[in-house]
Amino acid sequence: MTSAPEWATARQLQDDEALDVVRLDDSRGLGVRTRQAFAAGAVVHRFAGVVSGDICQHSLQIDASRHISGTRYIGYLSHGCDPNCRLDMVGFTLVALRAVAPGEVLTVDYADTEDRLHRQFACCCGAATCRSWIHGRRERPNQEGLAWLAEHDAR
Repeated sequence: MTSAPEWATARQLQDDEALDVVRLDDSRGLGVRTRQAFAAGAVVHRFAGVVSGDICQHSLQIDASRHISGTRYIGYLSHGCDPNCRLDMVGFTLVALRAVAPGEVLTVDYADTEDRLHRQFACCCGAATCRSWIHGRRERPNQEGLAWLAEHDAR
């Protein structure tokens, strides 16, 4: 049996103390909340998981043909059109874009890493820059999205 390197074990203990997967509410489902503050530019979490060519609900795109799933926290990050974090898919880190307060829900812009989403959805992040309908960076809104946008643009 092989064990994790000492640095990995120490980092995991730190992550266990720093982050929680929590149920946010009925509309947003699960998300990641921080237990401690992070400065802008700080590495919030280093992650690992199962790498494959499959897109699933909680996977994230690494490159054009591979996704990572089975991560402890990363697959549960909430979307935000004005996010407080970004994913570094080369170094497998989550980095704070601005200061993050204890108790804050961690957000990333899904279109920053995903060419195509497992499922497109209406956004209610509340940001001034909210795009209203969230899809991958290399896809257009699907039929549901076009109908949703048409209905909400008419209001």
